[in-house]
Amino acid sequence: MSARIRKTEVPAKNSRKSQATRARIMQSATEFISERGSTDFQMNEISERCDLSKGALYYYFIDKADLMDAIFDQVIGDLADSIESAVASTTTPLEAIYEIVLTLVECIRRERPLVFAMVEELFVSVSGDALGEGTFSRVLELLVRYLDEARELGLLKPELNSRLTANAIAGACIYTALGSVSNDDPAALETPVREYLMMVMTGAATEKGLEAIRIYEESEE
Repeated sequence: MSARIRKTEVPAKNSRKSQATRARIMQSATEFISERGSTDFQMNEISERCDLSKGALYYYFIDKADLMDAIFDQVIGDLADSIESAVASTTTPLEAIYEIVLTLVECIRRERPLVFAMVEELFVSVSGDALGEGTFSRVLELLVRYLDEARELGLLKPELNSRLTANAIAGACIYTALGSVSNDDPAALETPVREYLMMVMTGAATEKGLEAIRIYEESEE
């Protein structure tokens, strides 16, 4: 007598139940990343934690790369939305750049998968006109926009490469955030973020820009 093959019934992918299961799978993978500080997990670990058969798991994600892409798109999309909201009420390029950097560091501290997503997209293009086609390009484009505005206002040196500077700032944010990951007080981030921003801006600033930075620092005290 042949053994019966157990089949797992799965709902249509666009159903509410299916979307909930997909979100649960992504959350489980995110937990593994946060727990281990890396993407070193196996799909069978996800199926066990979610109490799903491997067949059901692969119904939602064809492989680990597909699952990671979905997680990266989600965390970077949320990051871009947060940053766009943060700069909406700013009135100067310097203030906008500060808000972008602070929000970026705060989000990295909360979402460890964001580090790996940023690394994957951040260095796709570090020269030329393109910043890459990933979701994170929304964040880099905002940085470029405000760096360009500051340069046009005569606050930054005319030879400054805004695109390379945006990449450098984003990369430094990763180290700043990871270095403060054990500190649960978001306010503790403000000092290193401001110090780093001022270091970058001071090095690239004109005399007019240095005066603007001085005034900005005094207003934040």
